[in-house]
Amino acid sequence: MSAQPENFAGSQGRKDLIQWKTDAWKDPGMVNWYSSRMVQSETTNLLKNAIEINAIRRYARGPQIIDIGVGTGRAALPLVADGYDVMGVDSSQAMLDETRRLANGAPIRLQVGDVERLPCGDASFDCAVSLNVLVHFPNWREALLEWKRVVRPGGRIIFDIHTQDHAVAAYGADKSQWPEALRATDEAGKFGLYMSRASIAELVEFADAQGFAMQTVVPYGAFLGGGNTNWLLYSSLEQKASWKRTLSWFARDKGLFDLGLFLEESIVAHLAPKIAGRMFVVLDNYADPAANARFAADMAARNAALDSLDVANLAKWLPLAPETMCAELDKLLKPLRSRHFMFLLFQTLLTRFPNVELRGAVSPEMLRELSTWLVSNALDQKATEIARSWSAGIADKYKEGTDVTVGAEYNLVRVLLSRYFGIFSEGQR
Repeated sequence: MSAQPENFAGSQGRKDLIQWKTDAWKDPGMVNWYSSRMVQSETTNLLKNAIEINAIRRYARGPQIIDIGVGTGRAALPLVADGYDVMGVDSSQAMLDETRRLANGAPIRLQVGDVERLPCGDASFDCAVSLNVLVHFPNWREALLEWKRVVRPGGRIIFDIHTQDHAVAAYGADKSQWPEALRATDEAGKFGLYMSRASIAELVEFADAQGFAMQTVVPYGAFLGGGNTNWLLYSSLEQKASWKRTLSWFARDKGLFDLGLFLEESIVAHLAPKIAGRMFVVLDNYADPAANARFAADMAARNAALDSLDVANLAKWLPLAPETMCAELDKLLKPLRSRHFMFLLFQTLLTRFPNVELRGAVSPEMLRELSTWLVSNALDQKATEIARSWSAGIADKYKEGTDVTVGAEYNLVRVLLSRYFGIFSEGQR
């Protein structure tokens, strides 16, 4: 097994990080803040929650489930509602108290415990789930071995973690070439920013060595923003205020929410993990090296299909036929705000990957509309650039310290667009 990357000034630094992360959520004030944040209708928060809970429900098996790092019960309480017998474990009594409050009498067992020292006997559960826990800890291997202990043979473990393949796809394996914001999640001393990452190769190697069968991985979070950065879009989109403003609309616009959920669950979830910053990992508790080899080969094939930049090569993994996909997207893209969101993605994809071929995912009519917008946007930018620079060399630009050319840009842009670029008549506004 390959060694865990050591970025924390030795084993003591690693222990300090783990302890800091463990203690961070024991403060009742932090728990209250976190609990309220989980139900806030802001930006893409509710979309992220829906994606995560849907994935856990899709792969959970029972009847007996342990939720490790239960937090405020985001995963556990929906599973209880589904009829599973759930035990929640957390290192924070304050978290458990909040889960009990939110359970409102629903039957759930709760107990204090650590991710590496669970207060349960061997082979006690059919399934272990863990949501937003291992994303914070470097000791994911050690934790998974403890979780294996409490899961019955043939049982299942479901957890999420950040994807190393995604960071490498965006900026390469040389971390010195990563942008500061990405390096900060991987450096010593920045405990609050640290994010744990795993690659497909590491997961397969671990599964082979420790007697697991790789069932699947589910990429997600391709455009959730906030702490779920898509590093492929970071320089061209994620840092822009216009993108952050667009993501803020998800909290109030059901059409956008439905579009985001469709894109995540019908496309992103079925591609290779390098497409997005996070992934769910589903491990079954039995040894099957042959199945793991098939899984690795399938992931390599998905990566190759992505690298081809042709949606048609991804069709075999997508749950909907191309014509169905196009028809569904056409319906979801009827609202103008949804088309604006799609245009920003479209523009960024073509900027970063000029040869990308989207036919088969987007209808010809929608592609034409988005392409027209792309041309119009380029003309707008060019006209604005000309209008803002026309007065740079004028000797009389300033009169008594005041720029007297300010305000001329609006009319100049209109004239440029109508007379020079010819895209609308001067009578239009």
